[in-house]
Amino acid sequence: MKQQNCNAVFENGVLRPIGNLQLAEGESVKLIVESHSIPKTKGFPEKGLIAQLTAHPIKIEDFQPLTKESGEHLVCIFISRLKSAR
Repeated sequence: MKQQNCNAVFENGVLRPIGNLQLAEGESVKLIVESHSIPKTKGFPEKGLIAQLTAHPIKIEDFQPLTKESGEHLVCIFISRLKSAR
């Protein structure tokens, strides 16, 4: 078996080769994985609509944020209405 090297990306459960990889139908391969994880950054994006809203939030008079309990109650109502609409 001739040796070939290529990079690949793992996306949605599928290993997708990047570059030229020549394989025949039914050919066996030996896969050696060298993982190079992409670091995930935390925080808000620096550009775009979310960044603008984060930097300059919209102020609404007399706005009262939902409590966890009232939010969960609204979700339950929404789900029950979705189920009854079917």
